[in-house]
Amino acid sequence: MKFKLPPVYPITDKRLSGKPNHLAIVRELVRGGASVVQIRDKETPVRTLLEDIRRCVDFAGPLGVTVIVNDRCDLALLSGAAGAHLGQDDLPPDAARRVLPKGAVLGFSTHSMAEVREADPLPVQYIGFGPVFATSTKASASPVAGLRGLRRACRESAHPVVAIGGIGLEQLRVVLEAGAVSAAVISSLMQAGNLARRMEQFLKVARQVQPLARQTGPDDLHGFRYRCRP
Repeated sequence: MKFKLPPVYPITDKRLSGKPNHLAIVRELVRGGASVVQIRDKETPVRTLLEDIRRCVDFAGPLGVTVIVNDRCDLALLSGAAGAHLGQDDLPPDAARRVLPKGAVLGFSTHSMAEVREADPLPVQYIGFGPVFATSTKASASPVAGLRGLRRACRESAHPVVAIGGIGLEQLRVVLEAGAVSAAVISSLMQAGNLARRMEQFLKVARQVQPLARQTGPDDLHGFRYRCRP
């Protein structure tokens, strides 16, 4: 499948949102303009979670919205999701490629330049890098990389970089200007009283930032650099 990273990459969290299931979150995010949504859930019983993800895929698919599952290749496969996002302690991307259908989307989390370099030969469409700013979403988060670390990761990575960690409306512009193709957002979206409205606000800010240049061809996502529109 052809996969394009949007400038804003929402990640669901039932606890933070107060919603009863991920479908309720996805409906609101899509209403606000989301084109890619990652389902993240480390607490719900697997049988319940699988059914919830299936409903998300059934809803999002006809609308052209991509659903990605955090950590769990088995749930991605069984639900019909577009792919999975893997962490350092999850199934290795090489192994995941043998499990998932051909063309499935794979993302991979990195937290240091050593991990960015180690990810270069991996069969993934993008890497996540962070936390760029302090975050309370993960109890055992890695050290904050900062914008300097993000710029270096974007400059040296063989893959497009999705920035993550403590990114709100105020941080979105500088993260994209630092070279990230996309910004993953959790708390700032999930804790909003109106998810759809907050998603619209994030996309509005993202539209005020445009790519400076590409290093490669029109279908290659790597090489984006951003600047503010006049």
